[in-house]
Amino acid sequence: MDTVGLFRQNFPDLELSFNYPLTDKNYFKLGGRAEVFYSARSKQEAISLAIFCKQQGIKLTILGGGSNVIIADEGLSGLVLQLAFRELTFISENEQSLTLQADAGIKTSALVARAAAKNATGLEGFIGVPGVLGGAIYNNAHYLGFLIGDYITQVEVFDVKKEETVVFTREKCQFAYEKSIFQSEKDLIIFSAYFELKKAYPDLIKSNLQSAISERERTQPLAQPSCGCVFQNPPNTEALRELFPQFKERDFIPAGFLIDQAGLKGLREGDIQVSEKHAAFFINLGQGQASQVKTLIAKVKASVLAKFNVILEEEVFYLS
Repeated sequence: MDTVGLFRQNFPDLELSFNYPLTDKNYFKLGGRAEVFYSARSKQEAISLAIFCKQQGIKLTILGGGSNVIIADEGLSGLVLQLAFRELTFISENEQSLTLQADAGIKTSALVARAAAKNATGLEGFIGVPGVLGGAIYNNAHYLGFLIGDYITQVEVFDVKKEETVVFTREKCQFAYEKSIFQSEKDLIIFSAYFELKKAYPDLIKSNLQSAISERERTQPLAQPSCGCVFQNPPNTEALRELFPQFKERDFIPAGFLIDQAGLKGLREGDIQVSEKHAAFFINLGQGQASQVKTLIAKVKASVLAKFNVILEEEVFYLS
């Protein structure tokens, strides 16, 4: 029996979608179709489907909010599973701190807004981060010098190989700049996270939120389809510090700045273009394809390497 037939037979009560177009499931508005697609409404649904895929040898792809991914033009075989459970629970609170648990499917911006409403500070910079919490944890999303993993105490995950739910401490998550253990351990599915936040004055929190929103609106092409920053900010070097003294105190230099200095704003491959507003962003002008994104990435990397001797590394993830 083929994959579609197996799912129809074993999960007749689930509203599974077949040959499902993924263009509307990612911010870049590109990519092919999913052989099978489903948004799990509960952790138990996700567990049942994940175990079934393991037992049947079916490829399983977890898709978050689709904000930092490039989906192959050929589409994705097997099951593409989104986690649609979005509960947020306030566990404990006093005048100094707030502890909460948030499900992987909650929008990152919604988590930030609800924490801010409780006068909890730390997450304000992530108010404009697109996508959902699971993806932000997977990628250890950053805003300026802040990493979302810095505010997490534990992450609840489902280990598909062991078929059990386990809790990872912050240390076990191996958070680093644009890194977490979940990028290398493919059998782990992020279910929820626990945050411990300090309290602050409401006016300060409001100011932080407004500042983060204004900065994104000023610098990023928010009105156009994009996967966010394509490249990680590379480590600074003595040569770069000499060339660009305005960044001499920074450990990392903005990738977008180097791409801009290389004269690449507006560079285009088909309908994919280096943004004129923020050079680390690529935008889809209409009918962009994943293959065009890869070609443009290669051109940008080659140019920056030739001009500044800097190897740019992608912070986007390829799904194929």
